[in-house]
Amino acid sequence: MRRRSVIATALVFCCFTLSAKTLHVASDVWCPYICDTQPGYLVEIVQRAFETQGSRVVFIPMPFKRALKEAKAGNIDAVLAITATVATANQLLIDDTEVGYYSNDFFVVKNNSWTYHQLSDLNQQSIAAIKGYDYGTVLGPYLYQHKALFLASGEDPLSMNIIRLTKGRHKVIVDNKNVIEYTAKQLGLSDKIQFAGSMPDKQPLYIGFNAQQEAALAQFTLGVSALKQSGEYQQILDKYQISINSEPIELKQKRSADFLSM
Repeated sequence: MRRRSVIATALVFCCFTLSAKTLHVASDVWCPYICDTQPGYLVEIVQRAFETQGSRVVFIPMPFKRALKEAKAGNIDAVLAITATVATANQLLIDDTEVGYYSNDFFVVKNNSWTYHQLSDLNQQSIAAIKGYDYGTVLGPYLYQHKALFLASGEDPLSMNIIRLTKGRHKVIVDNKNVIEYTAKQLGLSDKIQFAGSMPDKQPLYIGFNAQQEAALAQFTLGVSALKQSGEYQQILDKYQISINSEPIELKQKRSADFLSM
């Protein structure tokens, strides 16, 4: 997995004001949408959308909760994949340009017969989630009151949760199905885990811009429209094997300012 130096990140921040046409966006790893060894679907969409409008985007990997704080403070321009609720709570700007949807999907170790059907099914399970993510109005409050809850954090918390699951540290992990399966494959653990059901609720996700970036938000909206008209938007989806034909993109099941801990 990745190892990024504090110095490298600091240099990016030092260069923040060098160009008015360079925007800095941030998030944690959530591949295939936000990756470390390749850009990821969402990073490419954002970069190309701004390139069509004559601007450049630099992606800065960092823990999601920190990204929200940096954007709210005006130190970075935007955070990738946030819900409308989180945008409001962190005073970030969004419009109706959706970049995907979050889903709450459950995984267990191979040959575990447990499956999710209703919320009470989780009562006797130890659960791993990610600190700062938004799990919706139903699952979210339940998780944060759950007695056997492990919250991972850092730049690659999902990998931590998958590894701990295979070692028996907890019984269930929750995240987006596409992302869990991709990450498990990268870890060489695909044959150790299995899908165990989903919550029915999905919510749209957006790019959240800091309060000084109204013009950048307008640029992004125009850029996404241009990508869709040219067909490049679909080409990027195809590259990452993401389908939106039958249902919304199941993007990050993120994202929360983690109101209880702030």
